[in-house]
Amino acid sequence: MNNILKERLASNKVCIGGWITAPIPVVAEAMAKLGFHWVAVDMEHAPISEGDLQGVFIALEKYDVAPMVRLPFADPSLGRRVLDAGAAGLIVPAVEDAIEFGEFAAHCFYPPKGTRGVGLSRCNGWGETFEDYLENFQPVLIPQIETVHGVAAAREILALDEVDAIFVGPYDLSANLGERGDFSAAEFKKSMEAIRHACTSAMKPAGIHQVDPDPNALRNQVEAGFRFVAYGTDMIAMRAALELPKNIQ
Repeated sequence: MNNILKERLASNKVCIGGWITAPIPVVAEAMAKLGFHWVAVDMEHAPISEGDLQGVFIALEKYDVAPMVRLPFADPSLGRRVLDAGAAGLIVPAVEDAIEFGEFAAHCFYPPKGTRGVGLSRCNGWGETFEDYLENFQPVLIPQIETVHGVAAAREILALDEVDAIFVGPYDLSANLGERGDFSAAEFKKSMEAIRHACTSAMKPAGIHQVDPDPNALRNQVEAGFRFVAYGTDMIAMRAALELPKNIQ
């Protein structure tokens, strides 16, 4: 069972993702039909439980969209269970140290590469595709850079074999720099350039969340060299589409 998203990232192809904060399968299905390569379920900033994941995963997989999960933090126990539920990979917030992330990553791979426990679960069809999954599946692991310390450690983090790309949290990074939401600030631009340069040197994709669902802004992110791009969120897209004109409110 090869991980198509992992192969696409390794080939430096553009991978555009959706973002789910309401774990409703029919919402996931509607998003899956829009052409996304992956869709992340946000367990950090949304009240989403493990029990919510499988219905969303089933809806995404129906259209060959890779289900990703953003964990609340680098929790190896939750990471293993999410992978067992069928996630193609994990986005891990606020990563600042390569050694610590490497220790987390070990829990996501089977021996001899890692320490992930082997079980019969949804990821391997409860045993039906056990050997194929065990031998061929490799999870996508995306550490998120959101702090000054994370930027400084980006090269060391990218040097880890387990890391497939870096994902920038622009709002958190700008806040950590003391310029919340100001993406034109000199220090923010300097940090973004450092991250892009580190990714280029490591020959691994740079990623970012284009939160505003603006097609031109999305094109700009791709033209700037980002290859793992989250586009909007389910709730933000709905609000943008349905906001009433001021003159009739």
